[in-house]
Amino acid sequence: MIQVENLSFSYGEKKILEKLTFDIRPGKFTSIIGPNGAGKTTLFRLLTKSLPPNQGKVMLGNRDLAAVSIKDFSKKAAVVSQELQIRFPFTCLEIVMMGRAPFRRRSGQIRKEDLQVVQECMEWTDTQGLKDALITEISGGEKQRVMLAKALAQSPEVLFLDEAFSNMDIEYRIRFLKRLKRLAAEQKITVVAIMHDLHLVNLFSDEVIVLKQGQLIETDQPEQIFTPQKMKHVFGIDAKRISSGELVISAS
Repeated sequence: MIQVENLSFSYGEKKILEKLTFDIRPGKFTSIIGPNGAGKTTLFRLLTKSLPPNQGKVMLGNRDLAAVSIKDFSKKAAVVSQELQIRFPFTCLEIVMMGRAPFRRRSGQIRKEDLQVVQECMEWTDTQGLKDALITEISGGEKQRVMLAKALAQSPEVLFLDEAFSNMDIEYRIRFLKRLKRLAAEQKITVVAIMHDLHLVNLFSDEVIVLKQGQLIETDQPEQIFTPQKMKHVFGIDAKRISSGELVISAS
């Protein structure tokens, strides 16, 4: 689904990412991890057309992402960013309806099919009770759920998530991670997520991409990534895996 080839990015003389090459397989839940300053957010922006690469390319399917229009990208992929700055008092229903914009007719007419998709996405994210609430007047966790519903309303083949659960209660985080893992498996939607909670990454990821200081350290399955040696090398922490597969991080 996504191929990254020799991808580099710099701000002036400061190198942020250097010669990254990896694949993201379709229908998998792939997490991007690394310590602060590893380049995760910059990589996310390159994958979602928010930044153009200085070198290399990102392939979405068989097309160079640089040659894909924003409208065509929006028909293939949806993005939930941690930067949720919505200043206008739209209702939550109106926000989720915006997810259908790439499929609207020129007349802008709302079709019955669009309303059906929106209703299903709000039910999926447990936000139907918020449909008449103003997006500017709900909690951070509720806002993230509404933005997830909006992204799903795009009927994406690829769903990009940047700390999309950070403001949710742990109950909702686990609930939606389980649902997204099932969605990826059953409907072959590719999920690409930046998450800082290594326990959740370990539990829900099919594959993990590890960055450090702008370099690709490794991409592999969680059981190959979350070893004591690699956690010490990447994060400088003591960790171990126990027989159940759970990741245990030591405070020492």
